[in-house]
Amino acid sequence: MKFDGWLLEPYIRDKHVHLWFKTVEGDAVLLRDRYHPLFTAEPAEGFTAENVLYLFEEHPLVHSASIVKRHPSLHRDELKRVVEVKAFSASELGEVLSYAERLPEVREVYDTGLTPVQWYLIRKGLAPSNLCSVEEDNGRLTGITVIDDDDVEPPPFETLIYQASDTPVIEEINVYDGEQNPVTAFKGAEAEVLRGLQRLLLERDPDVIVTSSPVTSVRKVIHRAACNGLEFRFGRGGELYHGRVLLGLHAYGDMGVAGLVERARFTFAPMGVAADWAAGKTIDSRQCYEAARQGILVPRMKGGFGSSSTAWDLVKRDRGGMVFSPRAGLHENVACIDFESMFPNIIVRKNVSYETVGPDGVDTEKPGFMGMFTRRFLERRLRFKHLRSSYPMGSREWLWCQQRQSSLKLMLVVVYGYSGCYANRFANVRVFQEINRQARIAMVQALNVCLNNGYEVVYGDTDSLFVKSPDASRDDYLGLASEISRATGLPMGLDRHFRFLVLLNSSTDPRMVAARRYYGKLMDGSLFYRGIELRRHDTPPLFKDMQRLMMETLFDAEDADQVLGDQLPRVLELVRGTCRDVRGGRVDPRLLVVSKRLRRDLSQYRSLQPHVVAAMLGASEDDKADFIYVNTERRNPYLRVMPASMLNGGHHRYDRKKYAAMARRAAWNLLRPFALSEASMAGKRLQEIRLDTYL
Repeated sequence: MKFDGWLLEPYIRDKHVHLWFKTVEGDAVLLRDRYHPLFTAEPAEGFTAENVLYLFEEHPLVHSASIVKRHPSLHRDELKRVVEVKAFSASELGEVLSYAERLPEVREVYDTGLTPVQWYLIRKGLAPSNLCSVEEDNGRLTGITVIDDDDVEPPPFETLIYQASDTPVIEEINVYDGEQNPVTAFKGAEAEVLRGLQRLLLERDPDVIVTSSPVTSVRKVIHRAACNGLEFRFGRGGELYHGRVLLGLHAYGDMGVAGLVERARFTFAPMGVAADWAAGKTIDSRQCYEAARQGILVPRMKGGFGSSSTAWDLVKRDRGGMVFSPRAGLHENVACIDFESMFPNIIVRKNVSYETVGPDGVDTEKPGFMGMFTRRFLERRLRFKHLRSSYPMGSREWLWCQQRQSSLKLMLVVVYGYSGCYANRFANVRVFQEINRQARIAMVQALNVCLNNGYEVVYGDTDSLFVKSPDASRDDYLGLASEISRATGLPMGLDRHFRFLVLLNSSTDPRMVAARRYYGKLMDGSLFYRGIELRRHDTPPLFKDMQRLMMETLFDAEDADQVLGDQLPRVLELVRGTCRDVRGGRVDPRLLVVSKRLRRDLSQYRSLQPHVVAAMLGASEDDKADFIYVNTERRNPYLRVMPASMLNGGHHRYDRKKYAAMARRAAWNLLRPFALSEASMAGKRLQEIRLDTYL
């Protein structure tokens, strides 16, 4: 029998790899494939491959052993005879490995460190979510070929999201579809609620199940079902978990199915596993695949081309990114031009790789290992990024492109960051330093091109420049970016065109500038901002609304003179009005809720911080605590805050002094280039506003 379908979930049980597929007709199919996991053993000095081969052929848990030729390093300039050892099953692999490590005839073992199911996928060239042409015989996989599946639309995996009540006894479960539209809700006795969810899973037969925590929440449902004499199954075919992908709500919300598909195909790991992996682990997995594909021995996690550095070498090389200090204040007609995927492009175009970078520079005679796999995903990411603009913003196609390119962007950035990591199998710290050095050179070249063409650079950070010229048009800025691309050999484009831009100085010392803190109004009338309260998830809604209204009011002008002359006083009056409402107790406390993330279990916190106390009082929902300040001057920390769930509509006292101070700080963080003190925001003592300095 033959069918086409997407690989949904692979896992190992006993001597077989089990593969769940979602066919193009919409059916779920389970196949099995006999699997002998393997590793490679390198003979020690004085011994031959034949000596080592004999030792493994006699081992009772070894299925087979053979002599093969592999590249011992990324240089790929020689082949070495080594022994490939296959165990009977994944459960017996560890014992065979231990045997190999004890043998004096074995210098080192290779091709280890990933899970057995990943090595199976890597050697098959088969990634989860791949569309495949599959041949099977009575439930046994007999042939498989990956089909090019490069559409914007992700595989048609049906998704269900469920949220169970955060109480010891589950009395309510709300269910949503993949677009977070309500499907149904189960309320009442716990046993009936759980039976309802089980029936729904059987009826809808989803491929992906999303919940707040794929470990904690799922285990809780299974445990509570057992307490009620029920056998709950999240999986298919009577399986407890297998047959469906279990995802966390945060991972699904950040990446969606489209982004998770990109991550799974990059890592060759099951989607539910890859979704929660640290960024470095994703790069390690990809590098193992690329090395295996090229016949390179994959070393253990102890670094490959590591090198020592002198203090002088660090001074010369390890300087990080280039930053041109921002000119704090108001600017008009500013373009943000940035290098497109700067670090990945340096890796690809400058041939920067673990084996090409040495004390004397970069060897360009042979294509680098890093560039060979980075190029494909860089091109793929840019394709989706540019294709996104051809769809209406907010449409399903636009969202899929955004999720795909965003997921790829993160992994491409980590390729650069992971290059100098001590845990990297192929680590070469000079690679990380060389990428930074090339980036600094490009930024200086870009700066000189701007200055030579009469543009003023008001800020620059790592891979972007903020430039202005009074009469410059969008086409002028695009032309400038093209000229910089030619000069540097790296692609640069126009990222944003500001009508007005405010670069902020330091909140602790107004005489100091602050990087990555600015806000402005784009030519299309929308607002854009970085490093202010409006970007923070823990800022109360009142102050987010206040900052947004402040910016809209400030930039409701024709030119910079009107911004500072007419609109700035209106903004100050708006702020003073907010402060008066807060001090007068006239603000709905629901607009003052602070939402803080919990980074660890409550038992691990040693100090009674407000959000920790709020969580202890019952404000915790998943990994965050929602609360308001009621009296921060109380000696008892449990009386300083109150869980937001205890708010009685819009009527409850709050700490007026605390919130008034928060309002002043939020306002001053926007206006500090123009105001001499934070106190001027409250109207207690309006300081002189130095406008002429910031024109």
